[in-house]
Amino acid sequence: MSKVSKKSNFKLSFYLLLISQVVSLVGGAILRFAISLHVLDLTGSAEIFATMIAVSFLPMVLFRPVSGALADRFSKKKLLVICDSANTVLAGFLAVMIFGGSQSIVLFGAVIASLTLIATLYGSTSMASLPAMLAQEELPKANGLFQGVKDFSNLVSPILAGFLFGAVGVDNLVGLSAIIFFISAVLNIFIHIPFKPQEMAGGAIATIASDIKEGFVYVTRKNTTIFKMALFMTIIAFFYNAMYSVAFPYTLRVVFSVREELFGFASASIGAAMLVGSFLSGKLKKFMKLKYMPFYISMLGIISLPIALSMLLPSENYMVAFFVFTAGFVLVSPVFSLINILMFTHIQTNVSSQMVGKAISMVIFIAQLAVPAGSFIMGLMLEVFVGVQFFLYISIALLTFLLGIIMRFVLAEKVDRIEEVEKQEGSE
Repeated sequence: MSKVSKKSNFKLSFYLLLISQVVSLVGGAILRFAISLHVLDLTGSAEIFATMIAVSFLPMVLFRPVSGALADRFSKKKLLVICDSANTVLAGFLAVMIFGGSQSIVLFGAVIASLTLIATLYGSTSMASLPAMLAQEELPKANGLFQGVKDFSNLVSPILAGFLFGAVGVDNLVGLSAIIFFISAVLNIFIHIPFKPQEMAGGAIATIASDIKEGFVYVTRKNTTIFKMALFMTIIAFFYNAMYSVAFPYTLRVVFSVREELFGFASASIGAAMLVGSFLSGKLKKFMKLKYMPFYISMLGIISLPIALSMLLPSENYMVAFFVFTAGFVLVSPVFSLINILMFTHIQTNVSSQMVGKAISMVIFIAQLAVPAGSFIMGLMLEVFVGVQFFLYISIALLTFLLGIIMRFVLAEKVDRIEEVEKQEGSE
């Protein structure tokens, strides 16, 4: 096969992978939406809902370092097909159980846990596939497309799911997601991703364990700046992931009692705001540097204020409070997205190609360690602060603002060194 035909083949595979990504992400978002809303409607309890989210999130956190190692060591095409096939089986099984009248919260939690675990491996494998399929100069655009696809899915899926949840019921909605996953699995069969088996000294388990250890040592001992960034992101994730996954749906469905359509509209608005953040990251290249990260974190705290203020509005006019509350999350989302993109951009530009995958996986792992605890505690706080949730949200906003100031002092020496190097390179 000629070089031209090979390049065309890889380009076709990339677009197939991109389409498969859209299909799989939409299927996953619909399924998680359906299960979460179904459980919240069954229980009406923030504590039960938050506990389920926290427990189901644990496999993704613990599996994160392993997923990166697996994606590097095994056939990426086969892993993608296996992931979507497993999702198809899970969704089909769940549809049968719901159709049969099952209301087991444990079952729903187990399914969400399995979905998040599979999604972790799918995401790591997809991103690891790009360097094998495309030339180095094509990677920035490809990464942008993948992020855009993810944000687009977050935008479209809640609208679609919110409409279908009320129109066709949870059982049919879960069945639809099974069909969507099956389509994605079929698409992945036709993708060509180059793969060269690597030698595994001591066996697969020992090799994967060695890769994980190497990434951990690098982040915690050899590049302490990245480790410090990861710790700050852990605190951010503790608060804001819990706000997105627990406080947001609980407040809309239980406190404001909004319909499925309005819930879908609010979720889609957040997806659109995330998409704006991805777009801005390309336009703000000069400001996507480490020295600006403390500023973005403090800004995150300031623009969280509408979320708190919405709790002070009169309860008899819940629609005004609903729109102010949603507007607060819409304001927060682009900045939250920029902080994440900035962190990964710093790692990609300051870590060798041999370590970048392990470093990113390890940073995500460290940051996500706080997510289950954050979700669980948020559920408890929502019950404790019933009627006075303003104090909960204003505390988070204030702590986040102060966190940005603290980060500026912690990273000051590293920032000064980077700026000095950039000045020297500019003068040359």
